[in-house]
Amino acid sequence: MRKFSVVVFMLCLAALVLSGCAPKLYQPVDLNPAIKSGKLVQKANNFNLLFDRSASMDELVAGLKRIDVAKTTTTQMVQTIPDIKLNAGLRQFGGSSGDRPEDLLFGMAPLNKDGYNKAVEGIRCAYGITPLDKTVLAAGEDLKPFPGKSAMIIVSDFEHLKNVDDLNPEAALANVAKLKREFGDNLCVYTVQVGAAKGGKELAEAMAKASGCGFAVNAAELATPQGMASFVERVFLEPAPVAAEKKAEAAAPAAVAPSREGAVKAPAAARAAVASTLKNVYFDFDKSNIRPKEREILKEHAAWLMQNKDYKVLISGHCDERGTTEYNLALGERRAAETKKFLVSLGVEESRIDTISFGKERPADPGHSEEAWAKNRRAEFDLSK
Repeated sequence: MRKFSVVVFMLCLAALVLSGCAPKLYQPVDLNPAIKSGKLVQKANNFNLLFDRSASMDELVAGLKRIDVAKTTTTQMVQTIPDIKLNAGLRQFGGSSGDRPEDLLFGMAPLNKDGYNKAVEGIRCAYGITPLDKTVLAAGEDLKPFPGKSAMIIVSDFEHLKNVDDLNPEAALANVAKLKREFGDNLCVYTVQVGAAKGGKELAEAMAKASGCGFAVNAAELATPQGMASFVERVFLEPAPVAAEKKAEAAAPAAVAPSREGAVKAPAAARAAVASTLKNVYFDFDKSNIRPKEREILKEHAAWLMQNKDYKVLISGHCDERGTTEYNLALGERRAAETKKFLVSLGVEESRIDTISFGKERPADPGHSEEAWAKNRRAEFDLSK
């Protein structure tokens, strides 16, 4: 009977694979084109991730153990980090005092994605107390020898119970404030809450706020490649300085010289300036279809791309502030995908076009009016070689 059950299981598994229903490998959004195009630059030089393996992480969220959700979130974050030089650390806390030498599972050392994620997968079980306050200080000591800006990322349910010798919220907050005084602007704290433990959201937000430059998210917001890409960008990257972009645009006309026939010939620097000024296209509220006016703009873009085949383009989809984060990430993805589809229909090679969604995270206009919203419902274009 047992042998028969195993055979049935294997046959079912094979059927799933053959039918295309087997789980697919995670495909992270590629942020490298935005860096190569000069749109984004590196912000953080180092990061240390604090991983909660305390007893409460054995509880379920959406049918999965919190610790497994935390492991998936962490490994997918590492996969999404672009090709930048980073010093990385991984500390676990829970099950003990939280300050043993073996609690530093990786680094601090140059980031090796395979090695880092192997260390994450090696976290086997959840048990014991939650010494977050001690781990914050230990992680700060890990970061001190490294110059530049550092990110401390805490992945936890942030569950704390009164009258229990467990997570000490007051001490954890005090230690974040202590590190902030020592590091100044060179340290930001980012919190990722797994599940919805009572009081957890408030503590996660308070810890991020105490650093002065971090933010708090829930792991559910990072479950899609687009949501994770937005998180990784906000932690590790930032837009290129506006002053540098304006300087490049101002210098571009001087690099263009008319030929004897009156035509204009642009050297490489000028072509790059032209590439950085491809016009945005805009969308109606809650729509992703390309409007007739935007089709004309995209025809111009397609013509330029087909004349400059050494360039690739990253299309980013954006939304206005209305709607949830998850919904807007999906809508932004559809807008970017429809824009790509239209360019491909005009003859641009599909392999030269990547897409990403920022949802409502990067408004062009921070206002709260219909005029501002209309500017934010857009697709932007970043080119790189």
